[in-house]
Amino acid sequence: MIFRQCHPLIPKTYLPFNTNPSKICIIPNLDDMRKSITRILIFAFGFTSIVFAAPCYGQDQKDNSVAISDKLVNYELPKTYELMQVALSLTDKTIVSNEYNVYNEVIDTNSTYYKEVQEYFGQYKNHPLITELNKSLSKSASNYIYNLHRSYNSVYDKGQVKKDLKYPLAHRLAYHFNSVKRKVLDDFAKISNFDQFYNQHKELYKNILNEVKLNANVNEQQNWLEQEFSSRHNSYSIVISPLMNNTHFTKRFEKQGKNNCLMWVSRFEFDRNLSKTLNSAYYTGVVMTEIDHNYVNPVSDKYKKELNELMGENNRSKWTGGSASNSYQSGFKVFNEYMTHAVYLLFTRQKLTPEEQQIIETSKIDGMNNRRKFIKFDLFYEKLGQLYDKRNPGVTLTELYPQIIEWCRTENTK
Repeated sequence: MIFRQCHPLIPKTYLPFNTNPSKICIIPNLDDMRKSITRILIFAFGFTSIVFAAPCYGQDQKDNSVAISDKLVNYELPKTYELMQVALSLTDKTIVSNEYNVYNEVIDTNSTYYKEVQEYFGQYKNHPLITELNKSLSKSASNYIYNLHRSYNSVYDKGQVKKDLKYPLAHRLAYHFNSVKRKVLDDFAKISNFDQFYNQHKELYKNILNEVKLNANVNEQQNWLEQEFSSRHNSYSIVISPLMNNTHFTKRFEKQGKNNCLMWVSRFEFDRNLSKTLNSAYYTGVVMTEIDHNYVNPVSDKYKKELNELMGENNRSKWTGGSASNSYQSGFKVFNEYMTHAVYLLFTRQKLTPEEQQIIETSKIDGMNNRRKFIKFDLFYEKLGQLYDKRNPGVTLTELYPQIIEWCRTENTK
C-alpha cells in the first residue's frame, strides 16, 4: 500500500553503545467499515504532487510557515502542523494504546522548547480540542498520525485554519473519520494566540531546518537510491517538529506524471560524544529508513505473495521474536523492514571509514536484533552485503531481490 503506517522509533541520542533503534507500526482498527472503504479508495484514486518554490535559505510559505528548499528537497515546519503538535503535547500522559504509552513515544519532553510550549499553552489543557484528542488517542494510537495528516493538509490563512490542497481526495478520506475537525483546531489557535507563539520562534525553526538539511544528506540519498532502484521522485518534503519524538512516518503520491514523497521525522540533535561525521551518519539513518521505503517497497510489491509466505504465516516466528515487531503482521512488511535498514547500512559504507562503519553497524544490528526483535537482521544484512559486494558491474540492488529472497527460503529450512 502506498499510504504507509509504519513509524520508526529512533532514540534521541543516537548513541551506538547504550541506545538501540526501535520501531513500531501503528495499525488502525479495520473493524470500522469506513476505514476499510478508505483503504479501498487509496488504491482506486490517483495521487498528486507538490510543486516547491525556488531554492531559498529560509523562506516563509504562503501562510508564513518556515521552510528551506535545497534542489528537489523541501525542509518545512508548517504552522498548522506545529499547531497540532502543540495540542498533542497537552494530551493525557497516561494514555496507553497498542500496548505502549502514546505520549512517551510521540512527544519529545527533553527540550527547552517543550518547556516553553507547556508554559505558554498549559492553561488550555481543558480546551475541547485537547478533550477530543484524548478520546481519539484512547481509541487508537494510529489516530496520532491521522490528526497530523489533517493538520499538514491545512493552512493558516488570514488568521484561520483552512483546508489546503496538498492531498488528493483519497488521502483526505484516509484521515477524515479519525481526526478532529479544523473548526476546533482553529478555535484553539485563536484562543491560545498560537500565531504569536509561532512567530516568536521562527528563528529557532529556521535553525532547526538548517541543521536537518546539513546532516540528513537527502540529495546524496536520492542520487544513490536512484542508482539502485527504478523509482523516481520529483520532489521530497522533510517535515519537522521540535516536539516529535520517536514516531516517524512517510507517504508518497503522484499526479500529472510527477512523484512526490514526504517524510515526517524528528529534529537533528548533536551528540558531543560523537564525531561530526557519526552524528550526521546516525541522523541520515533517521531520514533514510523512511525515504528508502519509497524505493524498496515498489520492488517488494512484485514479490508480495512470495514474501508473505516466506516471512509471514507459519514462518513469521523465524524472523520476528517479540512485541516490538508484532505490528508487522505480514511477511511483506517484515521483509521491507529488514531490507530498508540493510539498505541504509549499504549506503553508509560508501561514506564512512571502516572504523566508523563498524560503529554504525554494531548499533543498527543490536537495535534491530535485540530491541526491535527482527531476530535475523544480522544474518540478513551480512548476506545482502555479500551479494552486493560480489555483484557483477552494473547490477543493482533491485536485481539482487531474487537472490536474497532465495536465501530467505533456505533460512526457513534450518
